[in-house]
Amino acid sequence: MAIKSGDFVLIDYLLKVKDTGEIFDVTMEDQAKENNAYAPDQIYEPRLVAVGQGWTIKGIDEALIGTEEGTEKEFEIPPEKAFGERDSTKVRIVPARDLTRQGVTPKVGARIEVGNSLATIRSVGSGRVTIDLNHPLAGRTLLAKLYVRKVIEDPVEKIRELIHRRIRNVPKEKFLITNLGNIVTIEMPEESFVLEDIQFAKKGIAREISKYFPEVLTVQFIESYVLKTPKPEAAAEPANEAAAGQSVSEEGAAKTTEAAKNE
Repeated sequence: MAIKSGDFVLIDYLLKVKDTGEIFDVTMEDQAKENNAYAPDQIYEPRLVAVGQGWTIKGIDEALIGTEEGTEKEFEIPPEKAFGERDSTKVRIVPARDLTRQGVTPKVGARIEVGNSLATIRSVGSGRVTIDLNHPLAGRTLLAKLYVRKVIEDPVEKIRELIHRRIRNVPKEKFLITNLGNIVTIEMPEESFVLEDIQFAKKGIAREISKYFPEVLTVQFIESYVLKTPKPEAAAEPANEAAAGQSVSEEGAAKTTEAAKNE
């Protein structure tokens, strides 16, 4: 079945800058190593995309429409469907002291936060710093390899992938999910309890469940601590059977003795 807007899809991809051949994003460990782009701290696995919802760049979103599970394709992505054209109005000059007051040591190439946006420092000199609020890949054409791994249709599996999208350091199979109409219950594994920003992640998961499952009115997160492992009770049954067998044997012996007396 052809993929349409709103579908949940797991994809792998490799993205390069066309004019330099530089790889700036890859989800597959083997291809990362093959192209000398491997990062030990990165998690290599398929990524979840809700097609047409802006979860990825426009060029990939559009390329998914009409494809099917198992599709592999290579294509170019122009700047307007990647990270946009360069905008000269986003290049600004600011006093160096404004940055040092924020604890920033101006250094060419550094990425810094300005307001609610990220900027790149382009030059430093004479007490002034040139910052660029354009994305580092603005104006660049990209080369993409796209692999459609799976189209997800089961509601519980969709919720599991929404969880994994925000909590990537815990195996997704460890989350126990119950979907009962307008209530979704998520039992959290113990290793997730103390993760940094876990409360923020929970709020994000709840918002996304509300968006993609409008019938859901409540999302419950359950944290249970196992204090003791219950002792197995099955071992008591053979003992009972043995005792019962012994009683039968004793009863039989008594009857035999009584019969001997009568004789």
